[in-house]
Amino acid sequence: MTGLRDKEIRVLALDLHPRGFGYAVFEGRARLVDWGTKDVRRDKDLATLRRIGQLVRLYRPMVLVVEDCAHGKSRRRPRAKRLTERILVAARELGLHGRAVPLAAVYRMFVKSGAGTKYEIASALVRAFPELLVRLPPKRKPWQSEDSRMSIFDAVALGLAYFHGRRGTATARSPHT
Repeated sequence: MTGLRDKEIRVLALDLHPRGFGYAVFEGRARLVDWGTKDVRRDKDLATLRRIGQLVRLYRPMVLVVEDCAHGKSRRRPRAKRLTERILVAARELGLHGRAVPLAAVYRMFVKSGAGTKYEIASALVRAFPELLVRLPPKRKPWQSEDSRMSIFDAVALGLAYFHGRRGTATARSPHT
């Protein structure tokens, strides 16, 4: 994988949320192929793994990127941590390179441009990928729950952090490869 240029790598980045997950598919750092959310209501872990498997079969990525829930500053609940580990194991079984990127690496990447909140990061991503504008939810009020569409932007940010880390400026762990 190290000999491949970024534009030759297809990446599937995932962000888990309580009602399912957001995803983004990249062909190289600059080309966003697809993005969206998948709603999962029943038998969440198994259904999530099935839906991810469908995306893998459809897009045939080389790399699957998730949040590094084992990172000391991760605030994920135990179920999400276990599911993330299962996703990384499934990626390895499918012949993919699984990568876990800490959120700290994502924030470090965006803070240089003045984007320090999730909404500011999402807005910066819309500037980079204007096709995402229709999916950008309104800015959340403190008393509101986060819109599930934000998970698309979290997945895109994780994917970009993976590519950024390939240049040696962010850390990404590979627990099972």
